[in-house]
Amino acid sequence: SLYNTDDNKPVTRLVKQGLITYERTEFGLKIVKLERLFNGAEHTDSYTSTPIVLTPSDIQGERQ
Repeated sequence: SLYNTDDNKPVTRLVKQGLITYERTEFGLKIVKLERLFNGAEHTDSYTSTPIVLTPSDIQGERQ
């Protein structure tokens, strides 16, 4: 699990930690990123979600 500054303190000198998830959807893929930046006793979270739309020709190109 991700470190936090409350009950799962990071190892010393940790700067950044991330979790990336790739999810298949009805229309292609979704890439979800959670990043945690550490600055001393504080941390800041950022979250992004990026859809990637795939057409049938994109999928056929993978199989060839």
